[in-house]
Amino acid sequence: MSRTHYDLTIIGGGSAGLTAAHLAQSLGATVLLIDKQRLGGDCLHYGCVPSKSLIHVARIVQQAKHAASFGVLSTYQSVDMTRVSASIQRVIQQVGDAEKTYTEGVTVAFGQASFTSPTTLLLNNEEITSRSILIATGSRPRVPQIEGLQVTGYLTNEDVFDLTALPESLVIAGGGPIGVELAQALGRLGAKITIIQGPERLLPREDPEASEVIANILKSEGIDIITNARVVKTHRNGTKKVITAQRGKQLMQFEADELLLALGRRPNIEEHLNLDATGVQYNEKGIFVDEHLQTSAPHIFALGDVIGGYLFTHVASYHAGIAVRNALIPLAKKKVDYRVVPWCTFTEPEVARVGLTPAEAERQYKHVRITKFPWSEIDRAQTANETAGFIKLVLTGKKEQIVGAHLVGAGAGELLGEIALVMQHHLSINNIFNTIHPYPTLITGLQQAAFEAFLTGPKAASNRKLIRQLNRFARYE
Repeated sequence: MSRTHYDLTIIGGGSAGLTAAHLAQSLGATVLLIDKQRLGGDCLHYGCVPSKSLIHVARIVQQAKHAASFGVLSTYQSVDMTRVSASIQRVIQQVGDAEKTYTEGVTVAFGQASFTSPTTLLLNNEEITSRSILIATGSRPRVPQIEGLQVTGYLTNEDVFDLTALPESLVIAGGGPIGVELAQALGRLGAKITIIQGPERLLPREDPEASEVIANILKSEGIDIITNARVVKTHRNGTKKVITAQRGKQLMQFEADELLLALGRRPNIEEHLNLDATGVQYNEKGIFVDEHLQTSAPHIFALGDVIGGYLFTHVASYHAGIAVRNALIPLAKKKVDYRVVPWCTFTEPEVARVGLTPAEAERQYKHVRITKFPWSEIDRAQTANETAGFIKLVLTGKKEQIVGAHLVGAGAGELLGEIALVMQHHLSINNIFNTIHPYPTLITGLQQAAFEAFLTGPKAASNRKLIRQLNRFARYE
């Protein structure tokens, strides 16, 4: 049996693993990157990349349907799902090819790795030792125990993008980001959509007002939304799938061509990994790590979806920087900081968030002020006839620092970068509205929102009082 030693071995070739491998190699470490069968992970093959490609197609269809209102004659008739699927696969291939630069200088191996000790792995009959090991095995769709589900059949994000024929009707179990994004996209392509959501509203992690706006827009597009209900049983009726949902004591039945599960994620902690040989502690929610992303085994770190928490590609990439630094340079370890974590749901309009909700802020701070600016007052939004939504800022302290922002609007996610930067460096709304922004752009709306927040805030009130006093003195001169 051959034996090879590396400075750093990374298990999992998704966003976290690829970023970690690229960074570690650039720092001069010898790096081995292991994945079961292919690089790119869920984000590339089943998540962010294909879903945004599908959403793009759906937006084009929607624009074609409403082109006449802008004086444009449209020839849109129907959707060819075979060509749509092929288009999505081309995008995946393009992004995957671009990611190959992340593995330059890195040894890449495929197969099922298994721990034999905290620093030793067995892969394809080869014994691998490593000074440090990073576990970045990601997550997969959560499939609950539902009576009849396996016999009836179902879709998840892992196979919905391979559809070569659009189902006439689709029930989506789950009204989180994946559920609502796919509901709107597939609905715009022509499927009749019903969302069955367990909590009392869609997107329950978002500001309630944001959830309400999106729910109303989905309803206006013909999507049925059933809240406070859970799928409890499924069976077949000929070619149709019958889904039974329970709301309180009431049972409801829905018949559709397909059932799509969007009920969250579960970490990929595979049995063959044999974590018990390492002393690494974990449960069904993920691997336990400390603030340095270090597990209970000193030489092993875990990052990305496999530790639970924020299941976002950008957080996984952020983890990679922390984990690689702490693994290779163990002196003065760096801590993770989740104070400023932006995220976006890519419906139309988009739902974007960073920081605290108003309720969370009021529990943490003594003085909290909420300001809201209508998306309809952004000139660029008016020119594109995309005026639905708002910018809501959560402000605290005398300096009116932003501790939370909640946006609904076309391209709202593009505004999060500036807000996150302001929050990360403890700046205030003054820093936003005193910065020159290009006009007419959507980001100008953030400057307008900050300016309106200033005009209704304590600093402006103090300035008005001072000006009145100066005017009073001027009259007596």
